[in-house]
Amino acid sequence: MERMDYDPEGGNYLPVTQRETGSTLIVIGVIMLIAAGAWGLFVGWDIRAGNMFMRVLFGADALVALVLIVWGFVKKKNQKK
Repeated sequence: MERMDYDPEGGNYLPVTQRETGSTLIVIGVIMLIAAGAWGLFVGWDIRAGNMFMRVLFGADALVALVLIVWGFVKKKNQKK
């Protein structure tokens, strides 16, 4: 079933498919992983020093990114043909 997306400029309602949603989730997850990697390089000294807050933030960012990527692949796979 396709969801109808609202277009504020008029009556142009565009269907959003599972494939488009899955692709968007994958792209967001990849961007978050790249950001987590760059962040890890930038504040690596703080993470290695044992600051628990930084470890939790870094781990949460990477975990959310991986969940989004997996969720995106599942959405793309479950698309009806």
